[in-house]
Amino acid sequence: MNDMNYGPNAWHKIPATQTDAYKYWKDLEKYMPADMAKNTCNSKGDFNDNKASPVNLRNTDDNCKEFHQLRPNRRTDHAPLLGRVATVEIKSHSLRISYPRVGKEDLTVPSADIPQGWGKFLHVAYCEFKVPASHTMQGKKFVAEMNCYIIQKAGRGLGVFTILFEIGSFNKLLDQAICAFQTVWQTGKNACSRGGRRDLEEEVDVVDNDDGDNDFRARKFENTNTSMFRDLQENSKCGGGWNPFEFMYQTKSWHFYGYRGTLMEPPCSQIVEHRVFDTPAEMSIGQLEDMKKILFTHQDPGTCQYTSVHNKFESVAREFESVARPLQPSQRSRIHRCTCRDFISYKERNQSGMRTCPRGQEARWMANPTDLVPAPGERWDL
Repeated sequence: MNDMNYGPNAWHKIPATQTDAYKYWKDLEKYMPADMAKNTCNSKGDFNDNKASPVNLRNTDDNCKEFHQLRPNRRTDHAPLLGRVATVEIKSHSLRISYPRVGKEDLTVPSADIPQGWGKFLHVAYCEFKVPASHTMQGKKFVAEMNCYIIQKAGRGLGVFTILFEIGSFNKLLDQAICAFQTVWQTGKNACSRGGRRDLEEEVDVVDNDDGDNDFRARKFENTNTSMFRDLQENSKCGGGWNPFEFMYQTKSWHFYGYRGTLMEPPCSQIVEHRVFDTPAEMSIGQLEDMKKILFTHQDPGTCQYTSVHNKFESVAREFESVARPLQPSQRSRIHRCTCRDFISYKERNQSGMRTCPRGQEARWMANPTDLVPAPGERWDL
C-alpha cells in the first residue's frame, strides 16, 4: 500500500458516512455548523485553501475574540483512567481517552468554561494524543500534541483546546496516560502472541539510550490478561484521578492562538473552533518513544492486524514517523492571537485589580511574549 492510494491525499475519496468521525459525532449532527455527511478533505476544492486544519500557527489577525482565560471546572471529581468513567483506546491515528455523554450538571467528566460566549462549563468528549504534533507554531515543529474536544449544543460545533509538547523533563501526568495506553497495547499483544510474553522485552526497545537521557525507561510492558485488567481498574495502577486540564497549568500560559478549522481526520468537516496554547508542555525522550511504540505497533486483539496508519503508509513511516494530517494551506486563514493585552488570568486579576496588561509590559505577564502583532505580509485580508 502507498500513501497516494491510502494516505491523506486520498482522504477525499472516502464516503463521509463510513468514517469513524462521522459515526462518533452523528448523534450531534443537528448541532453542527456544517454537513458532516459531506467529505471535505479536498481543502483546495472545498475551502479554496482556507480554514482547513492543521495549520502553521502565527498571528494573522490581532483581533482576539476572547475576554477571559479557559477556566476548568475545579469541582470535577476526576477519576482514574483505568476506571469506570473513561475509555482508553488506541486508534489508527491517535491515542484516545473518551468520556461518556453526560448531563450538564455532571461532575465526573472533565469540563471547562470556554471563552467567547460558549456558555458555562462544557464537558470533554475525548482527548487524544498524536506524535508528532499536527500543528506547528511560527514554523516550529513539536514532538506531540494533545487535542481535547469539547461538546457545545448551540450550533457552533466543537471547541478543541490543544497542548503542544517539546522534549524536556519527565511528565508525571502524561505518564499516567502512557501507563493506561500500555495496558491496552499489551492486551492486543497477548492475544496475538502464542507465547504470551514472547519477545516483548526485545520489541519494546525501540531506540538505544545513547543520548544520556537518564529518564529513558524502555519499559517492559506488563503481561495483562482479562482478570488482571479488572485488578488494574480496581487498584488504579496507573495513578489516581487524571485531569487533562492540568497540562494547561504546566505551560504556565493562559494565552493561545485561535482559528475556525476542520476535523483532522475524514470527513474533515468544518465544525471546529481550535484553541492552541502558545507555550508547550514537556515530556521526556523516553516518554515520546513509549508513545511511538504504543501507537505504531498496536495490534487489534481480534484480527491481529496492526491498527496504525503509520504501518500502512510506508513512505510516511520511514521518513517522518507520523500519523498526522499534513499542514494545510493557510495563506487566507484568519488566525488570531490572544495576549495579556486581551486578558490576564483570574488570579492575576484578583491580585492586581486589572483585567489586561499595559502595552509594552507583555514580558511580565506572558509565558510567551512573542508574535504580538501580525508580521508584514501575514495580516489577514480578503
